[in-house]
Amino acid sequence: MDEESKYWIDPRDKPGLLLAMMREFVSDSNNSFISFEGELGKLNFSTLPGALCAETKILIQHLTLPPPPADFIVVPLTEQNLRDIWKELIAKDHLVHQGITHVQIANRGKQVFGGYDNFHRECVFAYSPGVSIEFLEKLKAKGLIREYKKATIR
Repeated sequence: MDEESKYWIDPRDKPGLLLAMMREFVSDSNNSFISFEGELGKLNFSTLPGALCAETKILIQHLTLPPPPADFIVVPLTEQNLRDIWKELIAKDHLVHQGITHVQIANRGKQVFGGYDNFHRECVFAYSPGVSIEFLEKLKAKGLIREYKKATIR
């Protein structure tokens, strides 16, 4: 799959899907980044090594309208940060019920994943060539997603 495509994903297990995506793109060479957006005040993401409370060229903030604008943070997706992020998400359960609204992952300068509107079933996307059909099939076989289909790139 060499051409750029966008795939709509229907998630079944939101935390499991995010963990699988983070594991797929973890890197110790500053090639991968993850962004979180929402009410992040109770999460300790800003203390993670390399955390930046600003947009990048690829990972941009979506909730900017008052009242008040959402918190936004970009974190290098390293092995250690992945463990710390996951520990924080599990301890506070902010992914499924409250707090985090949008999650994006970029790898090698391109967005590869977007889970928007609290991973609403119509707002989760994977982008190729970063995410392969084979990987999507694995996610489906593991029960992390119900289905995926090619979407129109806007």
